[in-house]
Amino acid sequence: MGNLSLHFDRHEFACKGLACCGGVAPVSPRLVNSLELLRDLAQRTFPAENVAFIVSSGFRCLTHNRNVKSHDDSYHVRGMAADVQPRGLTPNQLAALALSIPDFENGGIGHYATFVHLDVRTTGKARW
Repeated sequence: MGNLSLHFDRHEFACKGLACCGGVAPVSPRLVNSLELLRDLAQRTFPAENVAFIVSSGFRCLTHNRNVKSHDDSYHVRGMAADVQPRGLTPNQLAALALSIPDFENGGIGHYATFVHLDVRTTGKARW
């Protein structure tokens, strides 16, 4: 059981940079709530699978964000984004399900080979 929600813990979203902020982990409650909704939807959609989400990158301090060559205005820096590695379904399946969650449907969804970037931006949809 997590300390942010039923299935998510603050340490999952902590900055993973070295020699920067020391693992700070501010995270948007909207992001966590939307991830919970998405996890529940994935489990209902794929009941025979052992569905799990691994947050490979949540909050990033500005130093770490620059070290990974990301933009200073990244939603990771704001605690509003997570890169999620799905277990029990593919990244494409996860991204498709994310369209059913309002904060992701209206926010950012990025497809990668092994993970999906999800964010709860309020500036309009972004897809990549």
